[in-house]
Amino acid sequence: MTSEGGGAIAFPVMTLALKISPAVARDFSLMIQSCGMSAAAFTIAFMRVTLEMHSLVLCSLGGAAGCIFGLHVVDPNVSAAGKKMSFVSIWFAFASVLIFLNRYHKRPTFKTIQDFNWWKGLCLFAAGFLGGIFTSFAGSGLDICSFSILTLLFRISEKVATPTSVILMAGNTLVGFYWRGVMIHGISQDAWEYLFVCLPIVVFGAPIGSVLGSHFHRLVLAALVIIIDIIALVSGFAIVRPLTPALIGSSIAFIVGFFGIFMGLTAAGQRLLASREEKNPGVTDTVQCTSVATINICGVTEKPQSYVSMVETDGKHNETTTRL
Repeated sequence: MTSEGGGAIAFPVMTLALKISPAVARDFSLMIQSCGMSAAAFTIAFMRVTLEMHSLVLCSLGGAAGCIFGLHVVDPNVSAAGKKMSFVSIWFAFASVLIFLNRYHKRPTFKTIQDFNWWKGLCLFAAGFLGGIFTSFAGSGLDICSFSILTLLFRISEKVATPTSVILMAGNTLVGFYWRGVMIHGISQDAWEYLFVCLPIVVFGAPIGSVLGSHFHRLVLAALVIIIDIIALVSGFAIVRPLTPALIGSSIAFIVGFFGIFMGLTAAGQRLLASREEKNPGVTDTVQCTSVATINICGVTEKPQSYVSMVETDGKHNETTTRL
């Protein structure tokens, strides 16, 4: 239902609360999301929900490369406690920026990246690569990395970024699952047993979440992401032992560093918005829809090659559609 898949819950709960090794938790997260998020992706495609197509292609390519790189290079060189705390610290930093950004309820949001060019494509690929690395040791990461760059830098609505990130994460977990199981032969028996227990639930829960999420306002989805990230960080500091000064320092460094990165993305997004408004006065909130007979999240059927204006007033989306 949110941009964070089941792995964002499974990994901290299994490692922090249930004391399961990060390797097993990571493998389980990959396996269960490859089933649940694939089912959710099918539901999203069946409903013909609006997606950001540039990120689907480029973040997928970057995520696959990052996941494979991370499994061979990053994961073996990060400690178990480091994996736990880095995961929760980075996403707490993102939640902090999301709180700041959503104080402005009337900010314009889009359904697709405006004036797409090569450097925007490179940003998407880089975000995918970084998210793939996080997936390699935590079982989740591409979803929130793609979500963050879409919402903070390119000002895509959470109502579009969320289903897009779900499909991206479904593909990334399939890559990770295949690489761990077929190429590395590293999946433990415990991870398989956890999968068999949870599989009947997740294949129904994930699609239901996709349907429910399509009817929530974007601020509700953002609030859920923020709550999950805050709970994960508090749990990490409360449960991880030994909580050494080095681990505390690295966690704080991750929070401060990634907070700076996310704030930088937010500031860059504001500059892009201002630049576009200068070039096209009065049409900052205009989005060109290229999908055929899609149904957007707000329930308005879009016609091919139409322009849709999306503006928020008092926390609500107002849209008008004009045919060419």
